[in-house]
Amino acid sequence: MQEKFYQTNSVEETYLFGEALGRCLVAGDVLALAGELGAGKTTITHGIAQGLGITSPISSPTFTLLFEHPAGTENLPLFHFDAYRLTDETEWYDAGFMEYFDNQGVVIIEWADKIKNVLPQTAKWLHITTNLAQPEQRVFRLSIEYDSDFNWENLTAWELCKNLL
Repeated sequence: MQEKFYQTNSVEETYLFGEALGRCLVAGDVLALAGELGAGKTTITHGIAQGLGITSPISSPTFTLLFEHPAGTENLPLFHFDAYRLTDETEWYDAGFMEYFDNQGVVIIEWADKIKNVLPQTAKWLHITTNLAQPEQRVFRLSIEYDSDFNWENLTAWELCKNLL
């Protein structure tokens, strides 16, 4: 597994980090987001959508569970899920969401830790933590187990050294 840590210090930086991350994603990628309420899962998704060239508005699909965004300039549609309201992984199956893992777009799942057992092993995990003393600051832990071709260099501007954590 490869894992790196990143930090942003403002909402604007979080958007820019998300945009850079979006340019790293390819067709079939599943990005699992985990973090507390208000950690910035939807904010980072908005930046990722910008990186994919998607111009449709991005908001949390908490009540609809899924927003589908048509392909932007990078020719990749975005399937934006929110698993917050699911009580268990059976609801994911019952809704037919498994089929989205076999597509030619990018899947982003907020609150993915609630359904981690149904996610593909190739899912990329982005854990987001906040700091109460610095409310605009976000630390991201990106974990990738099965993708040696991921463009880590695209995210270097936000990288933290492990010994600083």
